[in-house]
Order: sequence, then C-alpha cells, then structure tokens
Amino acid sequence: MRREIEFIPLANWPILHSGVGFPTGWLHSNWRIDPTVVLAAFAIAAAYVLATGHFNNSRPDAAERIVTRKQRVLFLLGCALFIVALGPPLDDWSDNYLLSAHMTQHMLLLFAVAPLWLAGTPSWLLEPLTRQPAINSIGYAVTRFVPALFISNAIIIVWHVPGVYDRALQSEPIHVLQHGSFMIAALIGWWPVLGPLPAWPRLTEPLQCLYLFLTSLPSGVVGAFITFGAVPMYHFYENSPRIFGIALDVDQQLAGLMMWVGGSSIYFLWITSIFLRWGRRADDDERTGLSIPASPEPNHAPTR
Repeated sequence: MRREIEFIPLANWPILHSGVGFPTGWLHSNWRIDPTVVLAAFAIAAAYVLATGHFNNSRPDAAERIVTRKQRVLFLLGCALFIVALGPPLDDWSDNYLLSAHMTQHMLLLFAVAPLWLAGTPSWLLEPLTRQPAINSIGYAVTRFVPALFISNAIIIVWHVPGVYDRALQSEPIHVLQHGSFMIAALIGWWPVLGPLPAWPRLTEPLQCLYLFLTSLPSGVVGAFITFGAVPMYHFYENSPRIFGIALDVDQQLAGLMMWVGGSSIYFLWITSIFLRWGRRADDDERTGLSIPASPEPNHAPTR
C-alpha cells in the first residue's frame, strides 16, 4: 500500500536548534555548530577585511580612508564572540537545558558582539548609506536619543514575555528571528554611544551617561521580574534534564540576575568610563586655556 506523506506547515514544527533529542556528548554538548552561524560570521569578517584592506587600498583616496589595527581587532573579536555565543557548548545548553545559558547567549550578543562591531567600523565604510535619502532619513531618526532608547528596549522586552520566549525555543525560524532582532536592537541601542557615522552623530558625553542610565532601567526591571517571578517562568525548561547540579529555580534566578545585576553593572561601568573621560577632557581644556599667555594690554599712558 502506498504511504501518504503528510506535510506540516513550517511555522508549526516543534524544532529545537540542536536537532532531535538531548545532546549526549562531553559536557552535555554534541559539539556540532550550525553551519549558518559559521558562514554568517566568516562572511561578515571576510567582507570587512576585504572592504578595509584590498578593495580600500586600490582606491586613489585610500590615504584618507583610514582603518586602525585596533578597529580591525575589535571587529574581528566581535565575529569570534558571535561564534562563541551561538556555537557549542553554549548553544546546546541554552537550547536544551539552562535558561541561564540562554541568557548568557543574549548578553554576549547585546553587550559584546554589537558594541565591538560598532567600535571596529570606520566611518567611511558606512558613509555610502547617507547618499540614499530614504536610508539616511531612517538611519538618522532611529539612532536619536528617544527612538533608540524605545526601539532597543521594546524589542528586548517583547522577546522576554514568557509565551513569546517559549515559542522561540520551540521553533527554529522564530529562534533565528529572536537572535537577529536582538542584534538589531543592540546596534540601534549602542549607536548613540558608539555610532561611527558623523551623519548620524553620537550623543555628547553627559547625554550618553543619561542615555545609558535610562537604558539600564527596563532591562533591569525585566531581570528582577525573572529573578523573583514564579518558577518556572518559561515552561520550556520545566521538564529539561538538570545539568551541573543547577536546580530549576536556581537556574531562573541566575538568568534574572545576569540581566538585572550583570546588565546594570555593565551600563554603570560604561557610564563611569564616559564620565571620567569627559571630566579629564574638561580639565585638559581648562589647563590649556590657562596656559595661553594673555595678550599685553595696550599702553594708554599719556605721552609728554
């Protein structure tokens, strides 16, 4: 008898990132990385190296299109951490066992990969975007203080709603969408502090401090809610095997504390660094002003 094949809509597939069953290898990982993660990281790194290296050096205005060694190191480090965040064993732990591992993934994407990519990008590399009126208008608008604050935090908050979070872990396409939107949120969120494009300028240092303080509040509230919320908040992990002796409630509390205390601490360190840098520059400007000799006043004494 001929067997009938039933086709299930892609959106209804209960697919996990790591495939069928729980990872059984060393340290609870299959040590298999998703090829799309490697391809994406290497494609981004290769495009960056070619654009800032061979293609740039062949241009007649190459001397004006500077990229420093520090910028290259920062950008490529971001690509490496992208693989670490979405590769084994962290990806296996987050997709099968631990909410805290999943939160670690998100922290790496939000607080490491995106800032490193922005810090490593020379301004001239993005300058062609400003030549397209529509893109230039949208880019400028979304990277201003209020829109950047609202958009970045709204994306992060929505994805941490329990039903949405659980669904992302059950469906591969939704999970990929979650991580992609986190990267967009992070790039927009860090732009007012690290944006490399003068046409979409950064905030002044005092406003950067205020911006980062306000940015820390919504994620801190969500982190506190996870820390003190009912267990399990995300039912995906309710029946997951417990590894490394981490109980379900402890796992949820660790994840919440990462987002609440860990995220707030990172923002505080940034605020402190920016404030000190601003203060040092103000002192240098003041000393420079005092060191300039005053012009001699004209002699108005009456002549005899």
